[in-house]
Amino acid sequence: MMGSSILLLRCLLLTCLAGFISPHANAQFNTSLTDSIYHQPWILHNKILDQLPESQLRMLRENTDAELGRTLIYLDTDAKYFKNQVLEAINQLFGFPQFSEMAGEVSKNWSETLLRVDRNLSVIYEQLGIQDDPSVLEAHATTQILIEALAKQQPFEKDVLNSLGRGVRELAVSMANRWWLGSEGLTTLVTKIKGPDLSKD
Repeated sequence: MMGSSILLLRCLLLTCLAGFISPHANAQFNTSLTDSIYHQPWILHNKILDQLPESQLRMLRENTDAELGRTLIYLDTDAKYFKNQVLEAINQLFGFPQFSEMAGEVSKNWSETLLRVDRNLSVIYEQLGIQDDPSVLEAHATTQILIEALAKQQPFEKDVLNSLGRGVRELAVSMANRWWLGSEGLTTLVTKIKGPDLSKD
């Protein structure tokens, strides 16, 4: 248990360090899955939630429909699961020499998690009555681009091989930061949908 905590702390420190990397490091690394592909879906989804009145979100949370309740639970569960998947991949990236051999499977697993997230977000938007709003359609389209790119596996594998194969630690840290910020974007989105956890101080 202690070892796991140390690895997570190491991971967080590494991702924080990425913020101080020179922008030239990213410019020199031609990634298949760019910052935009990872981050744009959650930027757009969060923007949609930010523009909704709090009263509308409160009605969503207080809705007693059993199916909607399950959707909210599934959405929260998958957001946490995706964050754990990303943390595990980052730990393996820096601590497991054979990570590049399993990168394709990691990419596939991420796509499956995010596919469930996308489907449940569709249910949420339908419940809110905004499923046909252009901003919702755009957010869905960018989410599909990310899911499909991860499902192909090769783009993710290529990025891992390039970053590790070049032996430039900054490239691996930058890639890990890209993953981490994507998971944070999803976590923030789900928190906005569910509201604050009142059980915590």
